[in-house]
Amino acid sequence: MTRLYQVMLVDDEASALDILSDYIHRAQLGFHVVAKAQGAEDAIFSLKVTKPDLIITDIRMPVTDGLQMLDLIHQTGWKDQAAIISGYDDFEYARQAIRLGVVEYLLKPIFPEDIRMLLERTQSRFEDNQAEMDKLRREIQTELQVKTAVNDHEDNILPTYILQAKNYIMEHYEEPLTLTQVARAAAVNPTYLSASFVKHCGINFLEYLTNYRMIKAKELLKQTNLQIQEIAIQVGYNDIAYFNRVFRRETAQTPGACRANFRKSETPPILPTSGGK
Repeated sequence: MTRLYQVMLVDDEASALDILSDYIHRAQLGFHVVAKAQGAEDAIFSLKVTKPDLIITDIRMPVTDGLQMLDLIHQTGWKDQAAIISGYDDFEYARQAIRLGVVEYLLKPIFPEDIRMLLERTQSRFEDNQAEMDKLRREIQTELQVKTAVNDHEDNILPTYILQAKNYIMEHYEEPLTLTQVARAAAVNPTYLSASFVKHCGINFLEYLTNYRMIKAKELLKQTNLQIQEIAIQVGYNDIAYFNRVFRRETAQTPGACRANFRKSETPPILPTSGGK
């Protein structure tokens, strides 16, 4: 099975996220953007839904910068690869990044070839790690004749049908989705898909769908002036009272309070310059 790598992008500027996502898509190297987070809070919340193999983050962001965010993310148990994008060749930032296990430090401006080369190096590291794991697995099989290590390793690779189910949710989350409907799109038995979500994602299907809808709702609260009832409908809830209850349960705040907090943290936009932000 071809390994697909999941990527989370983090930047406080939506346009920067779109550009990076486009560069990754154009590279065609098996990397798939599963989350575009506008800030540290969104990134940490997105980890409830996604398990990225690679995080690419801007270093300069309001409230919590990229390095502080990675420190918080590491505390959740995430230990895969991370890349930092900066407008400054700052030794102290680089030193802190190394301490946090950052494997790439890119300077702005970023071009498509920069991202392609980053992905190629990342892929090579994953493949080297895979080769080491395969070698260890063979040794264990030969010496101990057990298959436990193989199963544990393979459990970390998301099956294609799980990726298909996630993609279907990402494309149809505003619809009244059911487990049966998503399972049909992924060409798998609903009961099996339900068990697989728990096994591979750590949460069940409904929790995954709800978390993703909450991420999209927060994006709309931050980026638009839509009424909360309109936002509820756009993320799959026709009953605004139910949407409010779910949102408060998942985020510990009301949609209105969430929007107010976003606006408090907003800073005046910085115009692009030849340096970084």
